[in-house]
Amino acid sequence: MATIAFPEILISCGPQSNSTPTATIPKPRKGASIRLLQWTSFVKPADAEFKRQAAEWGDANGVTVAIETVTGDQLQPKTAAAVEANSGPDIIQMQYGWPQLYTDACLDVSNEVNILIGKLGKPDTVNEAFCKVNGTWRAIPYTVVPNAWTYRTDYFGQAGVTSFPTTWDELAAAAAKLKTTGKSISQTDGHAYGDSLTMWNPVLWGYGGKEVNADGKTVAINSKETRDAIRWAQGAVKNGFVVHPEWLDPDNNQAYHADRISGTLNGASIYIREKIEFHKYTDVTNNAPMPSGPKGTFAMNLIFNHAVMKWSPDAETARAMLLHVMEKDQYQKWTMIASGYNAGPFEALHNDPVFATDPKLKAFQDVVAPGKWPGWPALPSKKTAQAQTQFIVADMFAKALANGGTGDMEAAITAAETSLKAIFERP
Repeated sequence: MATIAFPEILISCGPQSNSTPTATIPKPRKGASIRLLQWTSFVKPADAEFKRQAAEWGDANGVTVAIETVTGDQLQPKTAAAVEANSGPDIIQMQYGWPQLYTDACLDVSNEVNILIGKLGKPDTVNEAFCKVNGTWRAIPYTVVPNAWTYRTDYFGQAGVTSFPTTWDELAAAAAKLKTTGKSISQTDGHAYGDSLTMWNPVLWGYGGKEVNADGKTVAINSKETRDAIRWAQGAVKNGFVVHPEWLDPDNNQAYHADRISGTLNGASIYIREKIEFHKYTDVTNNAPMPSGPKGTFAMNLIFNHAVMKWSPDAETARAMLLHVMEKDQYQKWTMIASGYNAGPFEALHNDPVFATDPKLKAFQDVVAPGKWPGWPALPSKKTAQAQTQFIVADMFAKALANGGTGDMEAAITAAETSLKAIFERP
């Protein structure tokens, strides 16, 4: 076993794990075979590059590496099934707070994270909050998929909207103007693991609402602030902001590429695919960060981290492979090919050169820093992860926004409160 010395580093957010003066460098076993399960990126060349890097490393070390990619909607049931069976991929890509849900199935990877901290600096707060469970790293920070607004500058100009709104009130007003073009600003309020969560949680926070207090125990959804957030959303829908409870994460992408909408909240994939694949609306597409509410500017991004699973017969080999793909030069080869869809989760991976290749990508950089997590201001936990996977906040907004924004707000809040209490306030 090789060891590496690194300075004691304190990192923010939540309980600190104990630092040690040395870390053990994992060594791959020649002849090993490992399997990694992760989502299918909306930027296809990114998956090809990740698989290329994994195969290159495998060839150099005599290891067979199989990368299985599935849609984001398939990732959770496949992960849950593997945990239930205590068998499956050696590495699973964890979305949001899954390390909190599947803690017992995820090996302690503090050694590997400490190696990365020594090389790359402090990890991002959100990745750390998701990966660290009771002071122990249960996943290795992997990536941030920033969500910002992609919109058609030509339709906005036709409607007399000269720039993308900077407040939620301005967005509601702009929605009324865009309605006259027949190309609405549109978003899901359904069970889309990315776009729905990254829309409605920031709206709630922007008006001061929250699911639970910082103690992670006291449900706080039934509040004036929540009602303010819902009233804004109802007013926006009545103005012409169109919500789609039936949309999953691919649907707003398809609507934009089909020239059916003027703007939507999404990862950079809509813009990237226009630029490198479709070439229809590239010149009239721009991107903008999240608007502000009365309580400030909030964002929520899609976060992925890698866990080494307890049933892996070659866990050390799996650890070694994950360290390789997080090496700065390897990682930034991948982010460059991903064309700005992904941001790195460590300090040394900030200011990635890919974001300097196109000024229209700046919005996606801008939403990383204000990013929070489901359940904020409580720290991520098994309970916040359960609330997130049940889409409680999105469902609350969807119920209140039914029938053109005339849904029963009080019934929606009561239903959310009941669901949250069943999670947070049970013994």
